[in-house]
Amino acid sequence: MTAPARVRTADPPDAAVVPPVREHVFDAAPADDLLYSLSADGKRKFMHPVVHKGRFWSIRRNIAYALMVLFFALPLIRVAGYPAVFFDLASRRTHLFGTTFHPTEDLVLLAFGFGVVVTVFFVGSTFGRIWCGFGCPQTVYLEFLFRPIEAWVEGGPTKQRGLNKEPWSARKAGIKAFKWTLFGAVSLVMAANFVAYFTSWSALGRGILHEPGQWTGPLFTIAAFAAAIAFDFGWFRDQMCAIACPYGRLQNVLSDKDTLLVAYDTARGEPRTRSRELAPGIGACVDCNACVTACPTGVDIRRGLQVECIGTAQCVDACDEVMRKLGRPTGLIKFTSEREQRGGARRLWRMRNLAYLVVMLVAWGSFVALIATRADALVEVVRGGREPYRVLNSGDVANQQRIRFTNQLEEPQRFSVEVIEPRGISLLLSQSPVVVDAERVVMVNAVTTVPRHVFSNGQATVHYLVTSDRGFRQEIEFLLLGPFDAPGGPQ
Repeated sequence: MTAPARVRTADPPDAAVVPPVREHVFDAAPADDLLYSLSADGKRKFMHPVVHKGRFWSIRRNIAYALMVLFFALPLIRVAGYPAVFFDLASRRTHLFGTTFHPTEDLVLLAFGFGVVVTVFFVGSTFGRIWCGFGCPQTVYLEFLFRPIEAWVEGGPTKQRGLNKEPWSARKAGIKAFKWTLFGAVSLVMAANFVAYFTSWSALGRGILHEPGQWTGPLFTIAAFAAAIAFDFGWFRDQMCAIACPYGRLQNVLSDKDTLLVAYDTARGEPRTRSRELAPGIGACVDCNACVTACPTGVDIRRGLQVECIGTAQCVDACDEVMRKLGRPTGLIKFTSEREQRGGARRLWRMRNLAYLVVMLVAWGSFVALIATRADALVEVVRGGREPYRVLNSGDVANQQRIRFTNQLEEPQRFSVEVIEPRGISLLLSQSPVVVDAERVVMVNAVTTVPRHVFSNGQATVHYLVTSDRGFRQEIEFLLLGPFDAPGGPQ
């Protein structure tokens, strides 16, 4: 059976063809296909989230204030004569809570870096984007420092939107100028504190006050970071999470059906209704959009898991507040998992994140063990000179080395080096004994002279014994190079 043909009726000859009136050519674009931070015509849509002071907001606020205090306090608190956290670029040393780390401690650095990477994998696969919503500096400073300043100056979200739509006037310019002045001042303090991690506050303050001409590098860094902070938290904001930050994309790889996430209970909430009374066949969601207006990235959580969702749980607090006012059970939006949403049981532990947990514990355990068993010094022997070896007129073979001594004590050490095996080998140091001040590194030149017959296939193994007046003792094995025509073996 064929469908009836459609007959197009001609317009009356006296009727003018008038196109539908639209404010913009893209107004008909489907909003569901766009980023939440973009309007239908592709312009930036600024978010003005409504704050609902629920239980998750209180938890996030406490964590945020603790992290802010920690950030500003660490360069000020002194432990063992240094700031609690101090990256001394000039001497290439790192001071962490009274312990000094040198660039030669590569195993410690490797264990730390590996621990951080595995921790990211464990947290991401188990708790989803809990870091983004509760601990990330982007969320912490935006939601609990810069936006509160903005609300204090401009008012709540409704007043902020109204002010932005107003034509420019002296009043609007004054309000915006005052807000950005505060943003600039806060950004300068944050940038200066960040630079203090690398210079210390005492040196930075003394240098800026008394020798500003010699501190142009730190001053430029402070200015550049302050501008970046003001731009990020004052304008870029949610775009950092939705567009620039790679963690949201990484989360798609790390998550599985049991990963913790913020989700809307579709079975309970649909179909939506504006009615305040529950009835059979009607969902609990009243379509008030409180969850959308509360989200700092503008996500409609009812559409399911989305990359723009950063797990702040502001929608949870907003929805719970509405449900309580309506006398309905809370939890329409909650922390759950994809498996639980589909009727299964929540599984916090499974093989994947258990494997991440084991590797993470091994990594951090190795890091702690390396710190706990740190020796009083580090000694490293490397090859030196432009040639691998030199045959002397006496027939002996000379190898040049460079020996690096790292004193990890808070007092000077005097080091001595001798050859313990094989016999008949002489060692000449450019400095003996080698005196190394507290927490310093000294490099000395050395020449090891070996009888030619000791070499076999162009190689000879030598054992050095390094001792210090503070009880340090270490045996080092080193491979010397020599001629291949040596008879081989001791004679």
